[in-house]
Amino acid sequence: MPIATLAAPAKINLHLEILGRRDDGFHALETVFQTLELADQIGLELIPGASGIRLDCRDPSIPNGPDNLVWKAAAGYLARRPGLGQVAITLDKLLPHGAGLGGGSSDAAAVLRGLTALDPEPLPGAELATLALELGSDVPFFLLGGTAHATGRGEELTALTNLPRQPLTVFMPGAILPTPAVFRALTPAERAPRQARGAAWFAQQPIENWLHNRLEAPARRLCPEVDRLLEWLEKQSVPHLMTGSGAACIALAHLDPPPQVRAWWTWTGGPVSPVTIRR
Repeated sequence: MPIATLAAPAKINLHLEILGRRDDGFHALETVFQTLELADQIGLELIPGASGIRLDCRDPSIPNGPDNLVWKAAAGYLARRPGLGQVAITLDKLLPHGAGLGGGSSDAAAVLRGLTALDPEPLPGAELATLALELGSDVPFFLLGGTAHATGRGEELTALTNLPRQPLTVFMPGAILPTPAVFRALTPAERAPRQARGAAWFAQQPIENWLHNRLEAPARRLCPEVDRLLEWLEKQSVPHLMTGSGAACIALAHLDPPPQVRAWWTWTGGPVSPVTIRR
């Protein structure tokens, strides 16, 4: 039976701007994504002649059923490829929830990538991209990975030249931030319409000029732990910002963490592990 082993990498946002409200109620965004070596691990087995989905996640705080985005990704794929077989998934979580590192979205995209690799008649790229966007705004990026500029809800992607090896530390404070709450906390001025810079601007600028996150201010108002961590980073005199909707923050340097941090990781660039197939 075909088996895939996949890394579901974390992402950081090196830039995140709100461009205003869309007619569908979502916020229009401009962002620059970057995948990291830090990753969840997913095992995927396709069992011909059987049906349904089995999910085993060893983190008791993560649901093992239809509420898990990994399950929804498999269900969405099987709905488009009935009769493909049963999908059995094991999920080893490393990426924390509520961190802005994209763990759930990356896990879902990894399942889509794995099923595409195992399927003898994989979904066309456009159909796979549509399914990814149905699962979440960040999921299409994780089908691409690397360094990418994004607009729309985050799904209109332009690949950028991969960053050179860059010292970086990711800090996770002792708190989580639900994304909907952070967006609700934006003031009218913070969510006002703006012009996008465009992918060409980022391609011509050093990374230090990219660093901006419009969601930092509402996150700091909602979460004292994020506010204290950003205050500490400001005193270190290194380039830094919060990633996504938080609560994780990054510094473009290798730093030892302050006391309020419950987890941290360092990164110096390099490729994310590819899909490995065993048959």
